[in-house]
Amino acid sequence: MKRSLLPLALLPAAALAAAPLTLAPMFGSHAVLQRDVKLPVWGTAEPGANVKVRLVRDDADEGNAIETIAVAGADGRWRAVLPPHPAGGPFRLSAGYLSAAGSDAPLIAEDVLFGDVWLCSGQSNMDMSYGWGLTRGKEDMETADDPWMRLFDDRNAASITPLDDLSKPAAWTGSGFAHAKTFSACGWFFGQALRKAMPDVPIGLVEASWSGSPIKTWLSAEAYRSVGPEQSAEVDKALADLAAYDAAGGKAEYERRLALWKAECATKGDIAAEGAGFDDASWAEAEVPVRFEDQFDKNFDGCAWYRRSFDLTAAQAAGGATLSLGTIDDVDVAWVNGVFVGSNAVWNVPSVYKVPAGVLREGRNVVAVKIVDIGKAGGFTGKPGDVALAAADGSSVALAGAWRSEGFRYDPPPANGEVNSWTPTACYNAMLHPLFPMALKGAIWYQGCSDVGGRGPLYEKKFRAMAEDWRAHFTHPDGLPIFIVQLAAYLETHDEPYDSWWADMRWSQMKLGETLPKCGTAVAIDIGHHTDIHPKDKKSVGERLAALALAQAYGREDQALSPVPADDVALASDKSAQVRIRFADPVSGNPVALKPGAIKGFQIAKDGKSFEWAEATADGDTVTVGADAAPSMRPVCVRYAWDDYPDCDLATEAGLPVGPFELAVGPVR
Repeated sequence: MKRSLLPLALLPAAALAAAPLTLAPMFGSHAVLQRDVKLPVWGTAEPGANVKVRLVRDDADEGNAIETIAVAGADGRWRAVLPPHPAGGPFRLSAGYLSAAGSDAPLIAEDVLFGDVWLCSGQSNMDMSYGWGLTRGKEDMETADDPWMRLFDDRNAASITPLDDLSKPAAWTGSGFAHAKTFSACGWFFGQALRKAMPDVPIGLVEASWSGSPIKTWLSAEAYRSVGPEQSAEVDKALADLAAYDAAGGKAEYERRLALWKAECATKGDIAAEGAGFDDASWAEAEVPVRFEDQFDKNFDGCAWYRRSFDLTAAQAAGGATLSLGTIDDVDVAWVNGVFVGSNAVWNVPSVYKVPAGVLREGRNVVAVKIVDIGKAGGFTGKPGDVALAAADGSSVALAGAWRSEGFRYDPPPANGEVNSWTPTACYNAMLHPLFPMALKGAIWYQGCSDVGGRGPLYEKKFRAMAEDWRAHFTHPDGLPIFIVQLAAYLETHDEPYDSWWADMRWSQMKLGETLPKCGTAVAIDIGHHTDIHPKDKKSVGERLAALALAQAYGREDQALSPVPADDVALASDKSAQVRIRFADPVSGNPVALKPGAIKGFQIAKDGKSFEWAEATADGDTVTVGADAAPSMRPVCVRYAWDDYPDCDLATEAGLPVGPFELAVGPVR
């Protein structure tokens, strides 16, 4: 008799004991299998058993089936390789013992298609689905009915060791709204665009993502060690700590130590919350807003107190007020004249608090703020204009500038011994390793927010190691293409040139797309939001990724792509300080026509350090930057869109944006 195919994890224990034969869920009913390649297929069986794998079209005679025999190893695992097959279907794929009877009848996967399979991986912007709120494409998804686009959900799993099998049930589904609404919106729109461009090719999308995950969790231990000595030590320590977790008392011990740490954080320096009576004369002066990394050092974790006195008139103090502090990372608690007015634990949402009537007084008042940072960036991260008090009489009192401050460094909370999405190698081990050596057409990658913090060059090294590792283990005849989404505009627009960590990461992502073979970067600088790290226009992102894939992975020459600088910035002439930048298609290298006229967003530096705004004009494929000044005023470096949320408008005539970059100025061309 014929058995319907269920994911291994869904079969009852008794059935597993009686029928150990399995077919990995990636090859189950409704699967999309990669066309035109030698196709690995695998599962489990009795050790040493011969397993017959058969493939036949639904409309073909059984005598036309393709058959191959695999032998299960001592570990009970078998792998077969099917010959290349063109796009189309449906097919039936089966796996059974060579000599079978009764309950040993073969497993059958129905409605299998051959097409192109794409991995969709990254953190929350890849994981973001319909329910997060979309600004484009909602109707596309709500009315979707494409039987030749299929989805496979492989999300949110972690392991300390590489797994051979998925840790959770998984199966292929259709791409209609019932399944699309919980799947990656970015991935879904990418697949939709490919289907429109190639209506005769089925598309399979495999989502392996986890919100908030840093890149380190998507590398194997071997790849992570290859990045450098510090990374090798980090991964070895993390794995050793996790291995010893249970022996040290497990979760109960972690919770006990964490409670002690929180108690220390809660009480450190709290006397400073008092009003005017507290003596802060011994504290240092800090120019608020200020990040911990600028005030203390780049590795500072702990808490810092800030106090500022200000004077009010009787009219200003007569009623309540609103205290605004801007964005603060990670957690802040605020008092006015010793009275608690509010706390905020959301690092990208401005801290704004109501000051009750009766708290303020005529004359001297004191605001005190405690900020706790447990990792990465910390402190005041907003703009000076954000820090102010709106008084009852309608006036505003600026509070940016000199505050008294004291920092208290202390050990970070004890490491949680439970493996999670921040554990080095954990997502790789649980979500990617079980897929190897699955045949893919390529991968799309939307990640980086969790690695922002002045670490662009290190991110580049990690991504290169990750790409090399993926390419070594997934099946692709020419090396797996990987297409990156550049992070969108986010947070503040600064009035003066600003050394932005977000721009640093975007430029690293762009360089990866341009210098790493079989890679490319989709620009998203124009779809960001000041206070939302998750841009809602995932349709534009998916379409831009699809254009990259069509141009590079499929050789289509008709795709409109965001251009990149064609070569180094060059002086306009020996007698001028102006520089010129030519722009070209990132795949073909052909010149790209830009929207003509004045351009915002360019900065120049004459010493390589201090940047200033520069005029810029686009004409044809060239942007001219800077004034026609004497050669002594020549810049040595040019930046574009270098801000958290840049005010920039360089785009092609077709409206596609140019992404941020930083380039040295070369000699006259």
